[in-house]
Amino acid sequence: YEGLTIGKADAALAASIFHYQTYAIHEAKDYLAKRGVAVRL
Repeated sequence: YEGLTIGKADAALAASIFHYQTYAIHEAKDYLAKRGVAVRL
């Protein structure tokens, strides 16, 4: 989250949290969207 907001990154790699089923894709997208980060829903 901070890399996208403070660091102003355009993209982020999150494969490991999905591969190891730490979070579902929709959970990560919901988290970011609720905090004002533009995501494709």
